[in-house]
Amino acid sequence: MTAKCLLSALALPFLAACAVQDESAQNEAVQSESGVPDETVHAIGSDCDNALLECLAAFEAPGAPAIAPDGSAVAFTIRKADWVKNSYDREIYLVQNGETRQLTDNDKGSSGDISWSPDGERIAYRAVADDGAQLFLTDRNGDNVVQLTALPGGVSSYVWSPDGRYMALGLNERPDHAQEKVKERFGAFTLGDEKASYRHLWLLDVEAASRASVSDRNEREGAPSPLRRLTGGTEFTLGSFFGGGFSFTPDGKEILFDHAESDSPYDLGTQDISAVNVETGLIRPIVRRPGIDSNPYVSPDGKRVVFHMGEPPYYYTRQYWVGLVSIDGGDVERFDTGVKNDTTVYAWRGDNIFLLSHHGVESEIFRYNVTVQTLTNLTDDRGRVEGVSISADGSKIAFGAVDGANPLEIYTRNADAAEERLTNFGEKIANWKDTEVRLVQWTTPDGLEIEGVLTLPSPELRPDGPMSVLTMLHGGPASTSRPRRVPHQIYPTEYWLRKGAAIFEPNYRGSGSYGDDFMAANVRSMGVGYATDVQSGIDYLIDEGIADPDKLGAMGWSAGGTVTAALATRTQRFKAFSVGAGVSDYRTYFYLSDQPANPLAYLEAAPWEDPDLYDRVGAMGSITQAVTPTLIQHGRDDGRVPFANGMELYRGLKGNGVATELVVFENTGHVISRPKERLAAMEQNVRWFDAYLFGDRDSPDLDLTDGFSPE
Repeated sequence: MTAKCLLSALALPFLAACAVQDESAQNEAVQSESGVPDETVHAIGSDCDNALLECLAAFEAPGAPAIAPDGSAVAFTIRKADWVKNSYDREIYLVQNGETRQLTDNDKGSSGDISWSPDGERIAYRAVADDGAQLFLTDRNGDNVVQLTALPGGVSSYVWSPDGRYMALGLNERPDHAQEKVKERFGAFTLGDEKASYRHLWLLDVEAASRASVSDRNEREGAPSPLRRLTGGTEFTLGSFFGGGFSFTPDGKEILFDHAESDSPYDLGTQDISAVNVETGLIRPIVRRPGIDSNPYVSPDGKRVVFHMGEPPYYYTRQYWVGLVSIDGGDVERFDTGVKNDTTVYAWRGDNIFLLSHHGVESEIFRYNVTVQTLTNLTDDRGRVEGVSISADGSKIAFGAVDGANPLEIYTRNADAAEERLTNFGEKIANWKDTEVRLVQWTTPDGLEIEGVLTLPSPELRPDGPMSVLTMLHGGPASTSRPRRVPHQIYPTEYWLRKGAAIFEPNYRGSGSYGDDFMAANVRSMGVGYATDVQSGIDYLIDEGIADPDKLGAMGWSAGGTVTAALATRTQRFKAFSVGAGVSDYRTYFYLSDQPANPLAYLEAAPWEDPDLYDRVGAMGSITQAVTPTLIQHGRDDGRVPFANGMELYRGLKGNGVATELVVFENTGHVISRPKERLAAMEQNVRWFDAYLFGDRDSPDLDLTDGFSPE
């Protein structure tokens, strides 16, 4: 097993690291009744036929599955909305022998990050408690729940030892005595962003912690304690700004872990792999090279290590690969498994390595046999696979998958046999009209081959001729748009499909899953190239008789908002835009974002080194060309794309006489994480496009007070 909190290269630039979030509880027991698909977990929520936006804001979704070592059961989380507490809560469910049981019901927040004990008798998980996310243990029935830790600050990651006696924990370092004295006298302050916090490895005695929750880190030399430090100091931190992972060797004597000089984005290229001896605490090097090396997995014979590797300095603009090295360290080789695009290792079982690869609009699980060097696609034509878990002998896998006809569901599949669906979240949308999903390709004026996802409304809803087209831009920018039936929870595409409009999702230059050259094609072009890609795609749809040139809109969040802002200041052909948490000025982004390494990677220059480039690629450099009504939505506390970007775009548009509105979501970071605010964002987008694209409203009335009588 490997404790892993690594973001795929497809999502690194704009998405936050994985965590058990503090989401308040709304838990309803779900008991199955008879046969698959009836004996499955059913979605419970708002009316998806009549109260569409409420349905989308509350739509239940499963988390990554965890299959039992013998393959006999699968545990996973289900996210539900609590409208009273205005929060989302994840709780753990178990499917076994055709029956579904709810295992957790945490009134303090979410439960998740599931890991089976090696003997398959117990399930460990992290759950929100009084002081951060703590470790808990339960049996398969959800009974005999034991809280293992009550540590200040909580537990950030963990993994079982092969014999089940111990867990390795990743813990954030506490302020030392001197820092506490400084705060006591001078108050709270920090020194820039060059160095951040540190995390280190600790060893937990599971049996001892089961008798009494561990609440103290006893660091006295020789003092007996169920929790023992394995690494420490300020020379390195566990993981990096992008996350990382650690795992035991098969004999349990060592833990392999990745580490960087700090978790600052400036230190991304210092992420290496080492091994620490569980008994002595001695650390030895495994991988030492420039670049990102993370998430080590040791072969079952204990002789080799595979890991995730990124080549310097292209951590944002190139794909990541599988590296291979001896357990003793030495020369590193790129492990050619035959999978050509971005690849992540999930397990090494016997002679087989299990991989998740993203290529084009597909994400699939592959099994690579290292002895005979054969590659088998285990989820061919399954669409987009999200989350993978493999049984101890590699004979069975569990995974989530979503496609153009179905929402995210959990499946199992014998590695060489049949598939079984364990959930039925699609039941809530069974009455939705069928749509048609097409993959479309076109060539840009500068010669790039671009692919996009086009979703057409049900035939009876389509106009006789060309139709309205709303372009939705994905984030990243190294993400990828893929077919999906349940829409984004900010942009309610189902609403517009019901109005007879088409949804167009281009995978513009810089998108992941199309190879290194395409992923790097936005370097030093950004907004200019993005606008070229989207507009040439619209030209293609017009030429095909699909798009009405007088009925075009566009929207996007994060990097998608950046692309939309670029369009808003470079073309007058659209009727309405919605910019969500996008970059409007790369100077502002560089100076204020929590990841200044991002614009340096994409623009290959600091603002003072090439000011003309920063003007050319950002929206603000061409703000005087803007004429199209533009809605801007942004979180006040966004650290990734700071709120100043939204304010700059708003002031620039308003100063140039463009119809615009800025919606500020309070107590919100880069992602809107509460159901009521998501509902508000969807309602505002509906009203904006109804007013400026469809002409169904005289005014968008974004304060949403219409319909409510004054007291």
